[in-house]
Amino acid sequence: MLVVCLAAAITARVSRQLPGHVWTWLLLAVFFAVLVPLRLLEVEESVRDSLRAAMRAEGNYSERRDVQGPIVAAIILVAGAGALALLYRTTRNVRGRRNVARVAALVAALAMLFLMTLRMISLHAVDALLYGPVKLNWVIDLGASLTVLGAAVYYTRLVRRQS
Repeated sequence: MLVVCLAAAITARVSRQLPGHVWTWLLLAVFFAVLVPLRLLEVEESVRDSLRAAMRAEGNYSERRDVQGPIVAAIILVAGAGALALLYRTTRNVRGRRNVARVAALVAALAMLFLMTLRMISLHAVDALLYGPVKLNWVIDLGASLTVLGAAVYYTRLVRRQS
């Protein structure tokens, strides 16, 4: 992902696309550059374990659902509102296939952040959905990654054809 996003950024720069195009792909490249060590070092698991340990130390572990539930609800509400706002903005203001590819890649990266946050909070009901028989965790993670990959390749091909 990192290489493909960098290639899209370089293509945008060389083809003299708008600065926002270059920055979008650079931002996504940085996102994936940071994501790799986070996953290799299992930072999500460490954060989740630290949160559990803190709740145990405070004696709140048995009531964790009382804390986790509102947090998960807030995350879902914020993510949903953000998705609706982005959809509204996209349908009203984003024109052209290059811009659609950029927005699709950004939405996919945001979906990955949303998923990471849900995994760290680790509410049992959410975990049952994410890690259950459908493996929604993998579907969202791989689907979002492939969306970024596809959008970057598509963007690069579009821009190179126009040059």
